Amino acid sequence: MKKRCLPLLSLVLAGSLLTACTSPAPAETSGSPSPSQSAAGIYTPGEYSATVDGFGGPVTVTVTVDENAILSVSAVGDDETDGIGSRAIEELPAAIQEAGSVDVETISGATISSNAVLTAAKQALAQAKGESATLSMEDGTYEATGNGFDLTTPVPVTVEISDGKIASITVGECKETVGMLASVNDLLIPRIVEHQSLAVDAITGATSTSNAVKAAVLDCCIQAGADEAALYAEIPASTAEETYEVDVIVVGMGGSGTTAALSAAENGAKVLAMDKAGKWGGTSAITSGPAAVNAPSQVEAEIADWPDPITNETRTKAAGEELVDAEALYNEWTSYTTVDGQQHAKTDIIRLEIDRSGDTLDWLSGYGFQFDPARGFVGGKWGIFAPYSGGKTLTESFFSSAYDSFTEMGGQYLLETEATELIVEDGRVTGVKAVKVDGTQVTAKADAVILATGGFGGSSELQEEYLGESWKLYGMAQNDGAGIRMAVEAGAATYNIDMPPMSHFVAPAQIITSFEPSDNDIPYGMVCSGEVLAVDQTGVRQMSESGLAMNAYTMGSRYFTIFSKEQIDTLREQGFSADASGRYLSQGGVKADTPLSNIDAVLEEGITMGFIYKADSLEALAQAIGGDMSADNLKASVEAYGQAAAGEDPLGKDASLFQRLGAPSMDSEYYIAVTGAPYIYSTCGGLDVDVSMRVLDESGAPIEGLYAVGTDSMGVLFTNTKGYANYGGIAQAYAFVSGRVAGEAAAQAVAGN
Repeated sequence: MKKRCLPLLSLVLAGSLLTACTSPAPAETSGSPSPSQSAAGIYTPGEYSATVDGFGGPVTVTVTVDENAILSVSAVGDDETDGIGSRAIEELPAAIQEAGSVDVETISGATISSNAVLTAAKQALAQAKGESATLSMEDGTYEATGNGFDLTTPVPVTVEISDGKIASITVGECKETVGMLASVNDLLIPRIVEHQSLAVDAITGATSTSNAVKAAVLDCCIQAGADEAALYAEIPASTAEETYEVDVIVVGMGGSGTTAALSAAENGAKVLAMDKAGKWGGTSAITSGPAAVNAPSQVEAEIADWPDPITNETRTKAAGEELVDAEALYNEWTSYTTVDGQQHAKTDIIRLEIDRSGDTLDWLSGYGFQFDPARGFVGGKWGIFAPYSGGKTLTESFFSSAYDSFTEMGGQYLLETEATELIVEDGRVTGVKAVKVDGTQVTAKADAVILATGGFGGSSELQEEYLGESWKLYGMAQNDGAGIRMAVEAGAATYNIDMPPMSHFVAPAQIITSFEPSDNDIPYGMVCSGEVLAVDQTGVRQMSESGLAMNAYTMGSRYFTIFSKEQIDTLREQGFSADASGRYLSQGGVKADTPLSNIDAVLEEGITMGFIYKADSLEALAQAIGGDMSADNLKASVEAYGQAAAGEDPLGKDASLFQRLGAPSMDSEYYIAVTGAPYIYSTCGGLDVDVSMRVLDESGAPIEGLYAVGTDSMGVLFTNTKGYANYGGIAQAYAFVSGRVAGEAAAQAVAGN
């Protein structure tokens, strides 16, 4: 059974993992004729346009009308997600024109993009009618829900209407991330009430939660009799200007930016930190914790019930005993980054991370952070992964404590403030230009600028440029490469920027939410189970599917799992022989030996959404998938997989994983392909830096006054021929260590000047 879905609801991945977007809101409108309406018909003939924000950026709709009919409709939205939101841009204009109105169905899986097109079209047609919407509602208390970041529990919202206006908005108990919900309560809701408009921007870093609340408020207001168009009254931008003069500017307030700001301030610098998000912490606030090599406090302590990663036994670690052989770790790491006898990483920075990660953990403890004893990561042998204590709820409080200390040291910070340009004078970086969420222009001057903007995982454009393809993001969508872009414009070199991004889990390329949770997860099971056949984008089977959930990134940004009718029948009647669920984005998972009785309806929904394919032959299936998919490769992979199922798999898949489903038939009534995606937390490669985190130009010389930390420069630790070195918390450790080092170096350089 399908569930009812409210308008404007969509899964947005970030930030935790999130893609930055807003609910449909007018930005600008235009119409060619006089606003006076012809008495002879519905419209004043002419061409009219309106622009609203969609899923990824502005969506502009242009309509041409005569006195009584819509003659043409066109839409432009270059930033909408390819294959999802782009379908709304491509398909809805024709539907509107054919219907003669905006009363058409939205595109499944592209609700926000669809509503952007429909709202813009409605506004353009209102211009043609000479109408202006007035907000009028019936007083009362109204309730609705919206789908946010958590897929299992909708966000309940209560709206009180008094004197025909929104008087209050209250969010009920839900499972949204604490920091995201706090920023929505503190920032978004007061703005909606103040402006009596849903045209307010979603809070960057909390986009999914913002859109859930906005969708629920919209539903409540419509219950109260509001005209939807009147709920999107345009909010004028501020014309104010602000200036700051400090010693050090930190752009980004995630893990690396936070340690940079703390370090620079404690070393005597006057510091200004800024972040485009409505909260601090960035990706670091939603990760599990850093690597810490022999933190002094943990070496000195006796640790009871310590899981020894070498012996796989739980024992008491003695006081004074080291948790890991640091030199052995260094040797293995530098061996991993050596390819064909050539070292691809900067070994002095690997050494820096190993040597300083432990004492940096203790240093952060002095600012309120808490960590559990280091252990091995997911069965790894290195006892370096030190999880945050208390889970993500406490992690938010750790960052709050750190910024309390930062301001006590004289530091200043600006949230919802986006850096747009480095100020460069005579080859030296001397400040930053930025803009606040309300349009206020900011000019900040300093002797040093530290870039901590989180890499470019939130930019499909930069991913295409540097990685050759766009990956699905489970991280902070505000990390759109702004720091890297600004630095490159200032002459910076990059380092291993083309290396694979950081991915530890897979999920379907799109998430279904229209059925019961157990049914919604059927495609999830079909792309993560070790019992299936998986091929890359050319149709080649590259790996044993037993490692699919962790290592699918080796096949690129997408892969496909292949099923014949006979296997679908087995799943319908018996299900998988083992649990099939992922680490994130799961709605409960697919349980072992549970018949998937609703699989046919779910597959049809996926076909409609465009990430599941069905055809009556393997040749036709390859054609339906398109892109680089080769029918010859696909047929060869299915045939070879069948041979592996009947004998021994040359890729090492255990025979038990073939027992339930076997292999796809070479001669079946139909075939199914489900698109899987290795979701990424972040990109890895970035700017070239030295051991002090100074950004280097193409000649290897430092750019005066410019530093880069965290995933803006993490490529120095790796090789572009392999994935992220998954020893456990390496990226988080680099964020903390590189930020701390850059803050020290910048403060010392300023003092020296």
